[in-house]
Amino acid sequence: MTTDFSEYLKQINFLPYYKKLVKDLKGKKIIVYAAGSFFRYICENFDMSMFNIIGVSDAKFGIEDEGKDFNGFRIIPKNKILDYKPDVILVAMQNYYSLLFDFETNVFYNTGISIVPLAKRIGISECKRDLKMLTQIFKTDWSKILNSKNKKNELKKVLWESCRKSFYETAKSDGERVLKRLREKAKKEKLKVVFTLHQAPRWKCETIYRLMEKDELFDPYVIVTIPYVANPEYPSMKREHFDETVEFFEKRNYRVLKGYDWEKKRYISFKKFKPDIIFYQHPWNVAEKQSPLANSKNSLTCYVPYFVANAGSDIEYNLDFHLQVFKHYILNDKIKDFYAQRMLNGGANLVVAGHPQLDYFYLNREEIDNAEKKYVIYAPHWSINVPVENYATFRWSGMFMLEYAKAHPEVQWVFKPHPILKYRLIDQNVMTPEEAEKYWSEWSSAGVTYEDGDYMDFFKHARAMVTDCGSFLTEFFLTKQPLIHMVSDCAIPYNPSAADIVKNYYKAHNVEELKQQLDTVIINRDDYMKSQRLCALEEMKLAQCYAAKNIIDDLKSELGI
Repeated sequence: MTTDFSEYLKQINFLPYYKKLVKDLKGKKIIVYAAGSFFRYICENFDMSMFNIIGVSDAKFGIEDEGKDFNGFRIIPKNKILDYKPDVILVAMQNYYSLLFDFETNVFYNTGISIVPLAKRIGISECKRDLKMLTQIFKTDWSKILNSKNKKNELKKVLWESCRKSFYETAKSDGERVLKRLREKAKKEKLKVVFTLHQAPRWKCETIYRLMEKDELFDPYVIVTIPYVANPEYPSMKREHFDETVEFFEKRNYRVLKGYDWEKKRYISFKKFKPDIIFYQHPWNVAEKQSPLANSKNSLTCYVPYFVANAGSDIEYNLDFHLQVFKHYILNDKIKDFYAQRMLNGGANLVVAGHPQLDYFYLNREEIDNAEKKYVIYAPHWSINVPVENYATFRWSGMFMLEYAKAHPEVQWVFKPHPILKYRLIDQNVMTPEEAEKYWSEWSSAGVTYEDGDYMDFFKHARAMVTDCGSFLTEFFLTKQPLIHMVSDCAIPYNPSAADIVKNYYKAHNVEELKQQLDTVIINRDDYMKSQRLCALEEMKLAQCYAAKNIIDDLKSELGI
């Protein structure tokens, strides 16, 4: 994928197409979709006032962004597009196929809205992924389409799925070529491995990094970047957050590379660092030039999520990102079977390895079991008004937990909020900035407030947890200690592995149930589900897996070592 927009627009003969668009769309109400560097470039070099653009939309915009400015245009959240009654959605992306088909066949199907690319490719041979898409189309069972009542819509769905499958075909073929090169390189020199992320609390690959440090085959680094989002107030979008993340790794003797240029305000292509292997930890908010697809020709792309998989939603396994990585390392066979049945590639790039965050329990089992148990951790999730998750219960549990903690100073409390909870509380008007600061301050007085990335020492000394988070439901399970699970009635279902775990926890669906569980489990120390929980932990064997070694062994096997 080219990032030279000037050259790209020449290749696709954009100017005649642009002039035709101006003529064809005259007088029509237009919303531009995809607020990225490509659209900025078009605005800077072409007269977009020739169009009747009423706003710009993007998946990264939330309700809180509505009415704000992007490049001189009004921001419209994706879920509010229909409220503005546009005639046309102009898709401002170079690789627009999958979005075009998705919009036409699903999101805006039968609304009367035309979906049009802002920059349309003229020749199909210009892009390798287009050819791979055609290959997928040729494999289609055309009888299904011909026998369909809505042939047009069925055809568009086939084209859309074919495009998405082509992402996997590209990742697979590119990965195989990279592997061939790395097999030869590994015989002569070390392989450069980079781990990329944008927030220290989301760093979950320490055991892989540390094993690679000791291995003569690998030369590991960490790339700190920032998420690709529009809102400058989003956590880790500010310079001070970036610097804090860099400092976090440097203090712990990681070798750090910077993936964002603050002076030029631009993302740095990973190609500059010449990595042989890239480990991603975030499947969303990834800048285009840092994406797996942009790097697949030069590097072996791997994915270890920053969370331990818990949701049954396809945001964890079936985004375009998940099809673009060569290796997607997952927790266990139960999750693999669940994902594979739902992924467009049938789970072909999934590898069961465990999760490196859980290696702490494998490596320190005796020490954890014998440690003094003194802390009660309160860990609220961030997903307030987020349909894809909605785990958060803060609206009914947040203030109650603070008041309960203040009423029970005999308990050693640890407040461990999700890294973006404060931002979300303010963003969703649950609290004002002043109220949020006061809330955090009062927790610091009632106990310990901890928001750093390395929280396992608190887990080791914890006697209980109170949470509505997703990943912690699995992580804390390995401590063998009780957990009070605050349940949101709007939460999405868990995947089969997480579902097996959460049924062994104490449940609270409201304040009354929460108080009852706190009084019983925390104050009276009546852990009546202990034997059931320990039996389930033994059956699942989560504490008997060394994920870092499994991942490195898998890579070495691929490299023929």
